[in-house]
Amino acid sequence: MKQRNLTIFRRFAVVVFSITAILGLLFIIITYLATKYYHQASTQLLNKDVAAHIAEFTSPFSESGINKRKADSVFKNAMVLSPSAEVYFLDTAGKVIAFHAPEKEIVQRTVLLLPIKKYIQTKGEKYIKGTDPKEPHNQKIFSASAVKGKNGTLGYIYVILGSKKSESIIDLLYGSQIINLAILAFILILLLSLIVSFIFLNRMRKNFDQMVAVLERFENGDYTARFNLRNQDELEPVTQAFNKMADLLSSTINKLTKSEEDRKAFIATISHDLRTPLSIARGYTETLMLKRDKGDVTLEEQEYYAQQIYNKMLQIENMVKQLFELSKMDDVAFKPRIEPFVLSEIVQESMNTFQMIATEKKVDLKCTQCLYHVWVNADISMMERVIQNLVDNALKNTPAEGFIHASMTVEGEELIFKIENSGPGLPEDLLHWINNFKREGGISNKRPVKLGLGLLILQKILLLHNSSLHASTHNGTNSFTFSLPVYNRDA
Repeated sequence: MKQRNLTIFRRFAVVVFSITAILGLLFIIITYLATKYYHQASTQLLNKDVAAHIAEFTSPFSESGINKRKADSVFKNAMVLSPSAEVYFLDTAGKVIAFHAPEKEIVQRTVLLLPIKKYIQTKGEKYIKGTDPKEPHNQKIFSASAVKGKNGTLGYIYVILGSKKSESIIDLLYGSQIINLAILAFILILLLSLIVSFIFLNRMRKNFDQMVAVLERFENGDYTARFNLRNQDELEPVTQAFNKMADLLSSTINKLTKSEEDRKAFIATISHDLRTPLSIARGYTETLMLKRDKGDVTLEEQEYYAQQIYNKMLQIENMVKQLFELSKMDDVAFKPRIEPFVLSEIVQESMNTFQMIATEKKVDLKCTQCLYHVWVNADISMMERVIQNLVDNALKNTPAEGFIHASMTVEGEELIFKIENSGPGLPEDLLHWINNFKREGGISNKRPVKLGLGLLILQKILLLHNSSLHASTHNGTNSFTFSLPVYNRDA
């Protein structure tokens, strides 16, 4: 991994060096062209009136043609004042009619008039190049002026401001001064860029190594490995995203681990719960068969044993049905059938169902505000199962001459159902399991001894309705409470 990291940063260094070198070369080229342009533009602007002065004071043009003596005088004075200037006299068609140079040096006898006219029109304020009769392929800066006569334009005075000789000297100066200066600047910039890049890449390499170390710890099973977030860190978005992902993954792993532990504990408990009635049924069956073989069993005993075996089989069947219900509710695709209804109607029906049993047991079973017509939005059959389970559980744990009181109240936007019964207090482990079921998100790994499947199904149903059961014990009275949101029929 470290060798791979070094390879990555070597590539970064090569890329940075290459980009810096290319930019440096571009800098030298641009500097050379900009300096040359500046020199030519400034030279042209400073000498923009040269041709106009010749036309005004020493023009060799006349109505009859070119005055040879005046033309030679102009050539001589121009050579004295500016050796780099070359003077040409042009006719109105741009043809060279007088010049001071050997005939063989003149390659092109005609000069384009469009740049000259544009130059005269702008009064020499713009940077314009024109044709050099000696080097037609290499345009030069110039100064130009039209010579007027009585009948119009007689011709043009055309002054090339950069001769071939002067350009050679200027190029030499560029090569020895400006280029050297640009190269020196380039070297300094390159060194500075490399130093800054080295410092930056070295810092990034250290951060990258730290990031790789954290990833390797996480890969090796240390799910607590996290990045220390620092502001202004280039890798902060990556490390922050990893920390969030690691937190989510760790939470998921913990949930899966806990779920697996819960599943094992639940299977162990259910196996025990199933084994108990099976063992009893098997004991009755073996006793019955043993007595029958000896001929020592009466008809009444046979019926008794058969009834006990049948009861245990019904108990096992009921447990299997409850397990099936739990499995169905644990399915992610399972959804309760939500619809609006009046909860008090279900409560009243459930109370009526158990009224006879309560009377036989001499238990005071009643409900206050059971005619309270408040609508809720829930699964009717599931809520009926919850109410029946709570009433049945209360009857099983309420002694004779005891009481079971149910009530419904509205607090804000919620309907509160509460059922109280007299009797022995609930065990601490059962209270803890009931009151922490929703927070723990399912079956606790510390399953209470007296927890039945009915209570587990009840909690699952309430959890599907985003609610949960709350239990308490106080002064010989057990209390169970849950709430549902009130349904607004007018909304």
